[in-house]
Amino acid sequence: MERTQLPLFADVIRRLGVSGIGAPECNLGKEGPLELRYMPFEHVNPAARLVIVGITPGPNQMALAYAQAQSLLLSGVAHAQVLAEVKKVGAFGGPAMRPNLLKMLRHFQFDKLLGIVDVATLWDSNAHLLYATSVVPHAAFRSGKGFNGSFDEVLKSPLLKRCFFDGFVASLAQLRGDALYVALGPCPQAALEWCVAEEYLQVGQVLGSFCHPSSQGGSAVAYYLRQKTREELKANDPVRCRANELDTAYRQMAASIAAHLPGLGHFDLAVPAPAVPLQRAIVQSAAEKAAKVPRLAKPRRIAEANQEGEEDEARRAEIAALVDAIVRAGLVVTKQTKKVAEFETASRDVLYLIKTTSNLNTINIVVDPKHTPTTLQGWPGVATVSSEHRFHSNMTRFPKRRNRGEAETAFGWQVTTPSFSDFQRFLSGLR
Repeated sequence: MERTQLPLFADVIRRLGVSGIGAPECNLGKEGPLELRYMPFEHVNPAARLVIVGITPGPNQMALAYAQAQSLLLSGVAHAQVLAEVKKVGAFGGPAMRPNLLKMLRHFQFDKLLGIVDVATLWDSNAHLLYATSVVPHAAFRSGKGFNGSFDEVLKSPLLKRCFFDGFVASLAQLRGDALYVALGPCPQAALEWCVAEEYLQVGQVLGSFCHPSSQGGSAVAYYLRQKTREELKANDPVRCRANELDTAYRQMAASIAAHLPGLGHFDLAVPAPAVPLQRAIVQSAAEKAAKVPRLAKPRRIAEANQEGEEDEARRAEIAALVDAIVRAGLVVTKQTKKVAEFETASRDVLYLIKTTSNLNTINIVVDPKHTPTTLQGWPGVATVSSEHRFHSNMTRFPKRRNRGEAETAFGWQVTTPSFSDFQRFLSGLR
């Protein structure tokens, strides 16, 4: 599949405009229920500092793009300029998508991250800073509706996979090596993680994921931005089923932005209070609400179990954010177990993040016992140093000695940083 195909479709777009969206001449291929239609979104912005990745252009974006392309082509504008201008108008355009996207960009202070006055200028005077793209850059449909499947489905389809490689992956080599990437939902997030694993991108370039900004997401944006709690979601709101996923995405994005904007990014990292599970809520609305009967003990225990599961997932997300911060600081994570993450400084000094006792507000690291508590107390970000050595069998690269049992156990000094920003200061001071 050629990277730039506007010369092949310019005549039909010039003639039909928006009517060309469903024209057979604009079809790029079919595969069972899947269909791929040409989209004049081939412009790549090599100077972009921010790359926003969707799944595939939708009908609203197609209409905006075809209308703008027709107008420019009829005016005799060169093809390269047509593609550049079409991107400004059509990229994540629509009555709900772009406003929702702007809400999320503003919430996470992307204006400060990019050094601009307002993120709305990314589609205007600061368009040179933005590259909007999709996992499947041409418009993909399934059974006549916009494709919204998983990244695994993209890779399993020869038609979509080819578009992903020829359109998305091929463009990465033209972009800045320090460009930052934001996914719009699970499919783009999985695609970016794949690109990191395949070494097309560095792990530090992927900030995380927003929720998808389309109107079909219902209350997803409001929940993602902490404008609604789970308890405020209606009993039949499908966002209830995705709440854990959205919480995890929010935490990852918040941690990434805080890493880039220390002292500026202040976000609500707490998971909103869990509401009644969906199935129970439906039963409650049909029976308890009418009969006004008190809740039974058994459902309360079920709710408590669900809450514990959500807390476990939130905890894993916090630990993932801490490990990600270590990598972003240029340190090397050399080993991970369920209880510790082992990492090295540039001078090969080994430290351990204690996963079992750390969260984003209290981070515990054990340092080699060769250091002294007095010296450690002067390290950036450190609030406390343990008065006694801390022992942990998973710290395999530290010296050992007997503690309470017969076997010798690895030991070191535990230092604590009281906040994520302090943890970042601590990491930046390591050499």
